Amino acid sequence: MADQSNSGRNALIIGVVLGLATAGLGVYTMTNSKAARPVTELDAAGTKAATLTAQAEQAKAEKERSRKIVDVAPEGAVVNNKPRFTPIFFSPELWQVSIDSKKITTVIDIYDPKAESLHNGVPNAWFISNNISDALGRADGLTLDSDGDGFSNKEEFDAKTSPSDPNSLPPLIEAGKPNHKLVVVSTNEAKAVIEVESMLAYDANPTETSITIHLDRSGSKRVGKKVKVKPGDSFDLTGTPPAADKRFTVVGFEKASFSDSVGNKSDETVLRVRDNKTLIGEKEFVIRPGLTRVRPGVKNNDIDTPNVKGRDINDASATLCVTAGPKAGTKFEVKLKETFQIPGNEKISCKLESIDAQGTVNVLPEGAESPILVPKAAK
Repeated sequence: MADQSNSGRNALIIGVVLGLATAGLGVYTMTNSKAARPVTELDAAGTKAATLTAQAEQAKAEKERSRKIVDVAPEGAVVNNKPRFTPIFFSPELWQVSIDSKKITTVIDIYDPKAESLHNGVPNAWFISNNISDALGRADGLTLDSDGDGFSNKEEFDAKTSPSDPNSLPPLIEAGKPNHKLVVVSTNEAKAVIEVESMLAYDANPTETSITIHLDRSGSKRVGKKVKVKPGDSFDLTGTPPAADKRFTVVGFEKASFSDSVGNKSDETVLRVRDNKTLIGEKEFVIRPGLTRVRPGVKNNDIDTPNVKGRDINDASATLCVTAGPKAGTKFEVKLKETFQIPGNEKISCKLESIDAQGTVNVLPEGAESPILVPKAAK
């Protein structure tokens, strides 16, 4: 009797459980099902467009893949002439590749440190450890700029910086290395000669004198603008009237001794002038009165000798632009022979050594033995 009671109770329990399970399945089906909607021509067109887009994206992706990487090798393939078994905790990346140097096709595991490098000696593991595995499978994997900081993956590898972190980047310019991130936007050059009135030379106690500014921008043209100046007056190369904010300031008059062609010496009164804006060379200089023998654009043996009359001014500068790093796109002007720092690379001092006729410049980084050529920016 007890057995029958137990059997009935068990049957009842089983029935209840099955009933609850059936009810739960019904509720799940109802809550997760959606009402069927008739397919229209618009739906069909959308599906076709999506398919074409997907096909185009796939074709683009396939085109970007390295020609050396043929396909993903099947599991259990022979790797490095040995059967490869799938590890328990991770799956190997088995790639079937063509090694041009050896004229063979083989299968490698990119996680294997002994496997063939897919990019000219840069270890496969470097791409993986720096989270740019996608670049490993592309023909341009080394020339790619994976983090968008203006440096290629190869440049980051050579500099031991991170190719996936835009804040980790190589120096913009470095002594002993030709690679740099500078271009020349433009070069500027203005030449002039400052002449002092001849009579000043014979005046023992002058209070003022006339100066003439000869501008030259063509190599031979001389256009003179005469103004009178006294100690404390200022002027610029345009020859405008004296003003306190101009480039040159008259310091005063003084005596200097000069030799003639046969060695006889004579004392003359000269004009001392201060260059308020120069960042290179001497801040103050003297100008010997008389017609200068130095012509703009013409080399003369007397140039920069004590006997030279007048003062030759050669203003040359270059506008440079940074092409990488956080200051990419920043333009700045540098004068010839000026020491400067590149925006975004302030730890290194450089000097503008020369400006070439082709519009390129030579920059000498601090500690470098030879300057680095900086090219013109592409138009």
